[in-house]
Amino acid sequence: MADEVDTRVSASLDPGVIALIDDYDEDTRPVLGQTETALSMAHKALGAIHDAKAAAATNKTLTPMAQLVQVDDFATKQMQPVMKAWGNAVEALNNNVQNLEKELMAPVQQRATASMASEIRAHFKAMETGPRMKAIQQAINEGDDITVTAVLGGRSYLSGLDPEMADSFLMEWQAKQRPVESKRLRAMKKAADLLNDRVKILKNEWTKAVGVHEETKEDVQGRKIVTKTWTPAEVREMVRKANIPFAVPVG
Repeated sequence: MADEVDTRVSASLDPGVIALIDDYDEDTRPVLGQTETALSMAHKALGAIHDAKAAAATNKTLTPMAQLVQVDDFATKQMQPVMKAWGNAVEALNNNVQNLEKELMAPVQQRATASMASEIRAHFKAMETGPRMKAIQQAINEGDDITVTAVLGGRSYLSGLDPEMADSFLMEWQAKQRPVESKRLRAMKKAADLLNDRVKILKNEWTKAVGVHEETKEDVQGRKIVTKTWTPAEVREMVRKANIPFAVPVG
């Protein structure tokens, strides 16, 4: 987490939020480093944009609209590597999740092809729902890998389970057999969700940091009223149109 809290930037983007993810500890920190870096880059870049905006406002040689464009140019340069790092972090998390899921599932699927597996699945499918759930839970608790892998390694309906229930039991089994890998898998999924959920906040904070130019007038009571709001893109378009008559014909 940053030594000083920059209140100009949303707390949702503080790199310290990574520590709030469930299962974040010494085991999962190594696989979440890229996520933390992306958040840190975003927080620092947004702070730099706010600083640039404050500095531009002191430049009396520039009009407010020119200041806005100058800040927007600076912000774009700052945010391009941030957005790339953010996207790379999400992609890396998704790839690592996919690879780890395959790794955890491989022994389950391999054992599910054993000769006794089909008989075990048929036995569970013939059971009533309540006893079936109890029997699977008991097999997990006792570490009965022959039963668990037979039931959970094949198609869920072969054992009389719905997919969600089968996934729930599988996650519990994997957490019991390989706790560190399962914890990392959960943490990476939550980190990917965090980045995907907060990319909109990131873009909004970018827009807010750059700001807009407001044209105002005073009402009869002397209060300022905003009559028009200019975004950087609108200012650039206005300048482009104004420069058209000065273009030099080619040929």
